[in-house]
Amino acid sequence: MSHGVPLLFAFDDMSHLHSLGERIHSAADELPLTNVAHSGSDNLDDLDESVRAVAGLFIHLTTAAAFADRMARNSRGPQGDVLRRKATGLTHTAGILGRALADLGQAIVQAGLLHQFGVVPRSPERCKDIESARSLLDRRIDSSRRHLNEAGRQLRLGADRLTTAPLVHPTPAAPSAATAPRPDLPRPAARTR
Repeated sequence: MSHGVPLLFAFDDMSHLHSLGERIHSAADELPLTNVAHSGSDNLDDLDESVRAVAGLFIHLTTAAAFADRMARNSRGPQGDVLRRKATGLTHTAGILGRALADLGQAIVQAGLLHQFGVVPRSPERCKDIESARSLLDRRIDSSRRHLNEAGRQLRLGADRLTTAPLVHPTPAAPSAATAPRPDLPRPAARTR
């Protein structure tokens, strides 16, 4: 027992969060590869599968959070505290998954541009456009992978703290420059001296 919360009660909630964390890590592992010649990361079928997987996890997490919240309102004492912690962990993770999903949306835009550039007559501008779109596509997939791995890590950490951490109401952090969605505009070529 920790803080008066029977571990047997929290075990189901802990294993549920651990299981979801593993599913999120698996979704990250299944994202298309990037930064390799002919990586296929512009394959819209592969991106479609990734979006479906992440969107499904997002829906599952928000549904589970709503359920835990309803249960917490009907529970008192340690059981209610565990359920509130679970709901808080799920909603926090859903926010991170939302950023991963937004990155995948931008990756799809770049994949569409690559397909469009494929039918344009060859030119130096076309090569630059393809290189820029490929770079932006890879960065968005990599960013999505980072968000997914962070979401899985946070969820598993939250599961481990269900019975040990005091209930804290976190203040939502403003997106940092590293996580804030940015419009993907082609960048000018770097100048060399």
